[in-house]
Amino acid sequence: MEAEPRQLEPVVVAAFYKFVPLEDYRDLRKPLLKQCEALGLMGTILLAEEGVNGTVAGSAHAIGRLFEYMRQDDRLEDIQYKRSVAPEAPF
Repeated sequence: MEAEPRQLEPVVVAAFYKFVPLEDYRDLRKPLLKQCEALGLMGTILLAEEGVNGTVAGSAHAIGRLFEYMRQDDRLEDIQYKRSVAPEAPF
């Protein structure tokens, strides 16, 4: 009996930015990187004094968890993202 091909879960790509004062952006880097690594996300997130800008890819669940994490910071509680789907990881 031949096994059915395994259906791969599509990759969600999330692009986002928010201009907001982040004087402590250096302190945010390691915890955010740790969170992304734990969720298996790939991509780039830029943190600076004037805000955040990024594009990340991973499972829909992981993307949702990332934004739950980011929204815990009052300055990012309303951050939004544009979502697209790719058949495989773009990076």
